[in-house]
Amino acid sequence: MSTYNIVLSTNESTVVTEYEPQTKRSDSYQSEAALEAAFIKMLGEQGYEYVTIHNADALIANLRRQLELLNNYQFTDKEWDSFFKSKIANANEGIVEKTRKIQEDYVQNLTREDRL
Repeated sequence: MSTYNIVLSTNESTVVTEYEPQTKRSDSYQSEAALEAAFIKMLGEQGYEYVTIHNADALIANLRRQLELLNNYQFTDKEWDSFFKSKIANANEGIVEKTRKIQEDYVQNLTREDRL
C-alpha cells in the first residue's frame, strides 16, 4: 500500500510524493562496537582525524593544537597559559557562562606575550 505525503501546497497546486515503506526488516544485529567502528570509519572518509585521548592533559594539549591550526598561530607557553586560564578555564565562570561563551561569543581576544 502506498502513502502520499504533501510536500508543498498552494492555492494553485499541490506537490505530493509517494512513500513506499521497506517491506522486509534486517535479520542481522549490529553491535554497539560495530556501529561505533562504522561511524569512525565514515568520519575518517570525510577527512576527520581519530585522536586517542586518555586524560585531561592530553585533551588540553589537543585543544591547543587545534586552536593553533584553526587560527594559523603558534601560542607561546606563557600566552597559552594565560589564554587557557582566563578565557577557557576561567575559575570565576560556571558551566553556563562557559557554554554561552563558546556558543555565542566564540571570538576571544589573545593578549600576546610581549603585552603580558
